[in-house]
Amino acid sequence: MTGWKFENTKDTPLSRTTGEAASRFETLAYELHDFYGHWPCFVGAKNIGRFLSMYEVYQRTLGLAGHIAEVGVFRGAMTLFLAKLTLLYEPVALTQVHGFDLFDMEVERPEIATPYYVEPLARIRELIEVQGLQRYALLHQMDVVGGLNGFFAAHRHLHFKLVFLDAGAYDIVTTCIREFWPRLNNGGIMVFDQFNHEAAPEETLAVRDALPPDAIIRTFPNGWMPTAYVVKGETLQHPR
Repeated sequence: MTGWKFENTKDTPLSRTTGEAASRFETLAYELHDFYGHWPCFVGAKNIGRFLSMYEVYQRTLGLAGHIAEVGVFRGAMTLFLAKLTLLYEPVALTQVHGFDLFDMEVERPEIATPYYVEPLARIRELIEVQGLQRYALLHQMDVVGGLNGFFAAHRHLHFKLVFLDAGAYDIVTTCIREFWPRLNNGGIMVFDQFNHEAAPEETLAVRDALPPDAIIRTFPNGWMPTAYVVKGETLQHPR
């Protein structure tokens, strides 16, 4: 991809489903249900790695109290994935997945001047309802910069064990760290989608400015996105 100087220069076309591959899939006359039942045949390795990364951090939170949050839901793939993990691994626990996004709400703020990912809230809610996931996935339509503090003031009991920040903008990430970090239980994990990546440099600046200075930022083995995570309460063990 032209225009990239650093991280994306390490990319490989074999790691994702390219437009050319998608076009050829259409010529092979698969039925729509084949894409549901045999999805590993079609999805790119990078996409699989993305969900494996989230599966691994989710597994590390099993046994911890608290909910799960995603900020930046878009079409709901990760929110529904995490909701289905709670269905599989915590069917009777209190854990729920809270998704925060503008969805199709219009926002008049100068810093949101460029196009952003928009998905109708009603369509995702129907997607959740048709799969019977209403008790597992809860959606909150808001501008988190102006609304997250009030949301938590109205729901003071909420604590979390896993928070995924998939937004990239400086004001959004700093707001979310400020509001979620005190509500993240020790041992809980905060995940950053594009930390230390030129695709969203403001996210790196926000993490640097808002996280506690002693927080240990770790990377994922697959090295794509999400790119980094922090375990609250983790400290470096210095040899004596």
